[in-house]
Amino acid sequence: MNDLIDLLLPHKYTYHGHKKWGEAMSSKKMGRPLSDNPKSELIRVRVDQEILSKLDACTEKLQTTRSDVIRKGIEKVFDELQK
Repeated sequence: MNDLIDLLLPHKYTYHGHKKWGEAMSSKKMGRPLSDNPKSELIRVRVDQEILSKLDACTEKLQTTRSDVIRKGIEKVFDELQK
């Protein structure tokens, strides 16, 4: 009795034992590796066109993202305040 037929729907199912889905698969999850310092907080900032243009110029020059430039700026200001 390896084949089951659903009388209500025109589908044929094949019975493959009593293992649960994914049971034979590895226990490791696929996907992006976990970060040591996850960036889970999101902030929104209003800027004018001039600041946005400066931000984009920085991203092009440094070959990085807007978020990275903003984080570096915050670190720089914080370090200056600690002096």
